[in-house]
Amino acid sequence: MLVQSDIIKFNCNEYASGEFSNGYYDKLSHLQLILPLSEASIGEGGQLVIGYAGTDGIEFCYREHHHGVWAYYPIDKEFVLKANSLVELVKGYLNSSILV
Repeated sequence: MLVQSDIIKFNCNEYASGEFSNGYYDKLSHLQLILPLSEASIGEGGQLVIGYAGTDGIEFCYREHHHGVWAYYPIDKEFVLKANSLVELVKGYLNSSILV
């Protein structure tokens, strides 16, 4: 479980105390896009994993000292900024303006 120092380290107040702290499940794609806060974890690249894209092991995450929500591509070990906020990520995912 995340502690206050993790929330500060990853600048994830929106996730920790916002509308997505209980996660977000997309019924249409049958995908837990955003994990509940209790299921967030630290990934192999040191990122805070908060969700999954549903393909190729791609993770949505926060990064220390970086703004926004990122996608981590484990095959290439690459981070790509996807959204400035969780609201933007979910809206973009649902309207297909954010792709992985």
